Amino acid sequence: MKLFITGASGFVGAELLRIALDDGHEVVAPVRPTSGAHRLAPYKGRYTHLALDIGDAVALTSALEATRPDAVVHLAWAGVNNAARFDQTQITLNIDTACALVNAAGAAGCSAFVGVGSQGEYGASSAMLEDCLPTPTTLYGAAKVATLFLTTQLAAQAGMRHAWLRLFSTYGPDDNDGWMIPSLIKQMLQGQRPKTTLGTQHWDWLHVTDVARGILATAVSPTATGVFNLGSGRAIRVRDAIEMLRDLAAPQMELKFGEIPFRPDQVMRMQANIEKLRAATGWAPRIGMREGMASTVAWYRERGQ
Repeated sequence: MKLFITGASGFVGAELLRIALDDGHEVVAPVRPTSGAHRLAPYKGRYTHLALDIGDAVALTSALEATRPDAVVHLAWAGVNNAARFDQTQITLNIDTACALVNAAGAAGCSAFVGVGSQGEYGASSAMLEDCLPTPTTLYGAAKVATLFLTTQLAAQAGMRHAWLRLFSTYGPDDNDGWMIPSLIKQMLQGQRPKTTLGTQHWDWLHVTDVARGILATAVSPTATGVFNLGSGRAIRVRDAIEMLRDLAAPQMELKFGEIPFRPDQVMRMQANIEKLRAATGWAPRIGMREGMASTVAWYRERGQ
């Protein structure tokens, strides 16, 4: 299968690219000329690299017409960090770009569109099932919901299969520095005791390799249509996860919890029900939390971080 993957230079996108290539798929990846693509360097020559900003609708349409992929996997999204989750670009950039991508894919004869959403679409709800009414608490989550509904309609008009994956928390080697797990690992390896909340939240983490396999399974499964949760299916207490990291990275370090208050919109429990995705694709997580944490800590330690 030929896949057109946006956001391939990102944390999840680069792992999806690797998994897809290893599984024998052909990959086309548009990458902004100004984007840092260090994650893609190991795969140079194995995929079709396009120096392209997907916000340029004309160039995007030409690229899709020239490459004629079987499926588009849309991972690119501006403003994923916490500081940008109320930024107006969530509306003005992300939604329009996704809609233009679906239209261009349909015009190029693409048979499937797979969009990657977020658990942020659920907001503070504890009932995180795909058929629940989304109640996002950020512009980021609201823009994801809007993009889901708009791209669903546009894909239907073009006769394309449409699948939407609500991604829960990810972790793994070479993650973006601002997230909790890489930040804690770096501090601990440097001998710095991190400041944390009480850690009484329960979160659903999924290793990036399992994330990539879930996305790929959705892209290649002809019956995978609709909205799916993509997580581990298990909720782990944040305090337990932090202590696990400490045991792996700095066993002698004494931790103190509660130095940072919870955010006003703090979600206290995130847990994905993944049975719908499992039934549609046969996918299931393979990497346990301790195994994944150990390999992640080892990756950062090997690089002197």
